[in-house]
Amino acid sequence: MRRLALFCGGFAAGIFLAQYLLPGGWLLSGGLVCLALGFGALLLPECWRKRAILCLVGAALALGWNWLYVRQVSEPMEALADTQQALTMTLTEYPTETRFGAKVTVRAEGLPGKLTYYGDPTLLQLSPGQCLTDEVYLQSASRIRDDDVTVFNSKGVFLLAYSRGTVAFHAGTVDSPRWWPARLGRAMQARIRDLFSGDDAGFLLALLTGRKGELSTQADVDLSEAGVYHILAVSGMHCAYLLAMVGFLAGKHRRRLTAAAAIPTLIFYAVLTSGSPSVVRACVMLSFLTAAPLFRRESDPPTALMTALFLILLDNPFAAKSVSLQLSFGAVVGLLWLSPKLYRGL
Repeated sequence: MRRLALFCGGFAAGIFLAQYLLPGGWLLSGGLVCLALGFGALLLPECWRKRAILCLVGAALALGWNWLYVRQVSEPMEALADTQQALTMTLTEYPTETRFGAKVTVRAEGLPGKLTYYGDPTLLQLSPGQCLTDEVYLQSASRIRDDDVTVFNSKGVFLLAYSRGTVAFHAGTVDSPRWWPARLGRAMQARIRDLFSGDDAGFLLALLTGRKGELSTQADVDLSEAGVYHILAVSGMHCAYLLAMVGFLAGKHRRRLTAAAAIPTLIFYAVLTSGSPSVVRACVMLSFLTAAPLFRRESDPPTALMTALFLILLDNPFAAKSVSLQLSFGAVVGLLWLSPKLYRGL
């Protein structure tokens, strides 16, 4: 029985239920109902008992976790919307250029969630780990111009911060190992730009580092109209090539060495490419594939898939509203469940 898959699947179902159907005031009640049903499942036949208990306990914990996350992270951030504050912020990535200056994702002292900070072009000279202090106007990231927006919340960003004062810069923790993946990604991007130009550089930047903003408008349109834009998304193919390279260097029969080298490498690559849902899913599934022989187990793709979804939603329940997450996991579910049936039918 796939115990871990059942628990993680129940947890994921609970998070999606909380994000799309249940009002916030019903989350704790819904969790208690799921727990009560879990106790009631003790009366079921043995073949269904454990499955029902695992799913219902997972769903109960998910509803409680979503309630706690909203209470401790989302609501305190949203309460600051439409106010002006003096904040000290730490950059969590390299800034990118905008039409009116630059923007970057930051963490502010005393706030539980992330913000997207908009400032002048001097931001482009900064690196992850550096700090800045500024007077900023804060706006909700979940509602912009009277429209509900989910793209920011799904990435853990709950406020947009617009510069309104004079910025002071500080050294921060630039040399911390935490920022090594981002620095390596930046070095790779610079090297690609040195060796290639135009759309060639744009394609390689997207394929290797996940940076899609440097393709020409025509290339963007062509890929979109051809229905193949998804090939630029860093996902399972890239991670599989990385795992194959590690396996080749470690040797065909040295499983422990391969696992010891591959799993940290996959985690490092996921952070380097900004940890999109597709690459996190692929890294978790391949880590399970690599580690399974060490525990004398067979790799189970559904268990690995559900565990990856559990880890993403545990970090941020609002990731359930990410379209890229839904498409990535939906595609793999189709490959695992529908493809064998189609092959047998054909």
